[in-house]
Order: sequence, then structure tokens, then C-alpha cells
Amino acid sequence: MSHSSGISISKELHDHFGNAISSGAIRFIKAQIKNEVITYISDHPNTGASLHEDLDKIPSFLDPTEPCYILFRGDEVDNNGNNLWFLMCYVPDKSKVREKMTYASSRSNLKQQLGSNRFSDEIFGTVPGDFNYKGYEAYRNMKHADVPLTWSEHQSITEKEGGVFVGGSGTAYVHGVAFPVEQAVLDAIKGLVDGAHNYVQIAIDADAERITLSYAKDIEAEELPAQVPNDHPRFHFHRYDHEYEGQQLQPIIFIYSCPDGSGSTKSAPVRLRMLYSSSKANAESILTSTGTKIDLKIEVNQGSELTEHHLSHQLHPEKPEEKKTFSRPKGPAKGGRKLIRSEKKE
Repeated sequence: MSHSSGISISKELHDHFGNAISSGAIRFIKAQIKNEVITYISDHPNTGASLHEDLDKIPSFLDPTEPCYILFRGDEVDNNGNNLWFLMCYVPDKSKVREKMTYASSRSNLKQQLGSNRFSDEIFGTVPGDFNYKGYEAYRNMKHADVPLTWSEHQSITEKEGGVFVGGSGTAYVHGVAFPVEQAVLDAIKGLVDGAHNYVQIAIDADAERITLSYAKDIEAEELPAQVPNDHPRFHFHRYDHEYEGQQLQPIIFIYSCPDGSGSTKSAPVRLRMLYSSSKANAESILTSTGTKIDLKIEVNQGSELTEHHLSHQLHPEKPEEKKTFSRPKGPAKGGRKLIRSEKKE
């Protein structure tokens, strides 16, 4: 149950992007959210200049106070020979808090509506220098680094007016946050895999910049909702022991809980919500790095969503009923029809 903005793209943006793909005449497109719609603003032609030269033109298209998206045609191509694009999200420090959150939560909608397979990279930043060629090279170096980077190397996150902005020249190019993981977390996950307990909850200590263990224990399925805090995000791993169609199953479920203020929840601080959201993949990898598969991933706002019925439905969706076919009666036997006449009585 992910939380996206629900904002859609305009027909004009959709058409411009489609024409850019088919014609090859556009190098990059600028889009902004206007009246709750992601709208086409301007574009720059593909003049045949190098990637280096065209990336260095992007800062001049960025306003010091207004966030925007840049759709940039890269030089790499997919299996069909189509150029892959970069999705750049520029959210300057001086943006309003609501704008910061809206642009962050609308990226997935933008990608999906234009075609997620069209994009090879997502680059985030708060200053124009994050999007020139030097900034792009810094992003590429971080993306392909073999050694996990520290938080300070990965991201500069500042909290102002209750808001968060991800970026900083040379530091903001991350798909996810890689915090150090406490040994207690690794031990608890090993215990989950080995069957010592069936539930592990982990948290992010934002001040210490670490992933920490909240607790690990055995719980019954009906106790799962009570483990979810109503005021702070958390990551949960649960081995759901249950019977289905005569078989005893033990799938591993990964749950990301993030209260947003609806229902009985208290909205988590914006900074924490951004930290947890960008750390999901890394949290999952704590388990998958052991060679254990995650069978189901769920995002919830509050614990009441984690009913046994919901878990079972997600793990075992109802099979569509097979349509019954009507057997047509057999036709007459092959051969000519025989006419039987009754004899006349004399």
C-alpha cells in the first residue's frame, strides 16, 4: 500500500515525450507540476552535441526556487535500439515544503505513465550543479561503487520547516541509502532464517546513521498488527506459518510501515519518512543477502491493515473460475439420410 501523490501527466507532455522518442530530435524536456498535473514546460533540441556538452546546458534551465523534472535522452540504447532516458528531479533548498514532498512522491507516477522501461537512471539534486556532466559522473561513480558508502558520502539531507530536501552537489545521486547495520540486526535475521523466532523489527537511528534492532521474538499471526507503531516508520520481517490447501507453509514477508496521519496514526516526521522510503531496498537486502527469498512485500500505514485475511489474499490470490464449456450434442451419423416409408395397406 504505497503512498504516491496520484498526480498524472498532461497530454501535452505525453505527446512531446512520444515525439521525442520517435523523432530523436529532442535532447531533453523540462516538466513541472502545475495545478496538480505534471506539465510540459520546454525542451532543448538534439543538435548532435556530446553527452558532456548537453548535460552542461541543463543548469541554465533550472530556477533557484522552482523544482522541476528533466527528461534527458542518454546515449545508451535498449535491446530495440531506442535511447534510454534519465529522469532528473531538481528540488532546490528554497522550495516550499509541500512542493518538496509532491515532487518526491510523483516520480513513480511520471515514470509509469511515460513508460518505466524508457528510463535507465534517476538523479536527484538540490542545486543546478548536481545535473551537469561533473554531477552526472559523480552519480555514476557512486552507482557503480563496490564498497557501500557512508551516509555523509551518499546523501545530504537537511531538515528545515519540517521538510526534507535530498541533494547537495556531488552527494545526492543515490537510488537508496546504505546505512551501516548493527551486528544485532544480522544476528536477529539469522535467527529468523534458522527458525529461532518468526518476527524481527528493525529501525533507522537517524542521529547515529545506523540500522538498529528494535526486537525479535515469536508472535502469533493475530499479534502482527500490534507490532506496528502508529507514530514512526519501521521495517518488519515475519515468517508467516500457516496452512493452505493441506500444506504447511512458511513464507517470509517484508513489511514497510509508515504512518501518514490518517486513521489512528500520527504522521511520522518528514525526515524519517524520506529516510525509510529511500532505505527499503537496503533493508530487504539484509535478509536476501543470506540467500533467503522474500515471498511478499507489503507497505502499510497502520497495523490494522495486516489482517490474516489480507496476508492470505496477497499470498494466495483467488484463482479465476474456469468457464464451463457447453458440450454440443452430436450430430447425425455420417452418410445420406434414409427415408423410411410406411407401406400402404390395401
